[in-house]
Amino acid sequence: MLRKTVVGILFCAMIMTAGLAAAKSNGKITVISALKAMDMLMGDPKTTFLVDVRSRAEYVLQGHPPRAYNVPWRFFSDRLRIKGQDDGHGKAEFTGYQLSPKPNPAFVGVMQSLFKPQVRLILLSTKGTQAAEAAEALIKAGYQKIYVVKHGFLGDPLQSKQQGELAGKFSPYAGQRGRVNGWVFWGLPVTTQVDPRYVYPPDLKRMQSGQ
Repeated sequence: MLRKTVVGILFCAMIMTAGLAAAKSNGKITVISALKAMDMLMGDPKTTFLVDVRSRAEYVLQGHPPRAYNVPWRFFSDRLRIKGQDDGHGKAEFTGYQLSPKPNPAFVGVMQSLFKPQVRLILLSTKGTQAAEAAEALIKAGYQKIYVVKHGFLGDPLQSKQQGELAGKFSPYAGQRGRVNGWVFWGLPVTTQVDPRYVYPPDLKRMQSGQ
């Protein structure tokens, strides 16, 4: 009798565990344009939130959409990398200080402290790549409605040499990375002002504590 009871308990536990796993996988990632993201934010501001997952430096220096929360998916490392050299993390795309190879370990925890799993979250990164990675982590954590801005904040690079030459003649953005299809390209609102309500929460906590 005891054996049957134990087996029954274990069986129920297995079913509950499977159910929880299924519930966490019910979330959906949808890729949208910057224009669609703006439309969603304007149409339902109470349950739709924009999260800028770029580094803190990019968020401040390049500017960001107003009321965009900054929760970095990766941080800038303090290691100077040389273009083309492989230091164990793949070949460096350019010479300079670059994003850390590993994601921010506190990312999901901070997001959970800010947003309930049922809200709609729009993720924005430099060109969409970091946002897509962050979206996968949030889906695994139980979030249900995740949207990724396809071309990111800066957008895609120019498509051809001829396009670059024309940009040099007519565009004020000539020589700058991206600018095709991204948030900036479409003239959507950008600010460089830092609102404490939207900065990375651990940074705000340290500032308030005087650390």
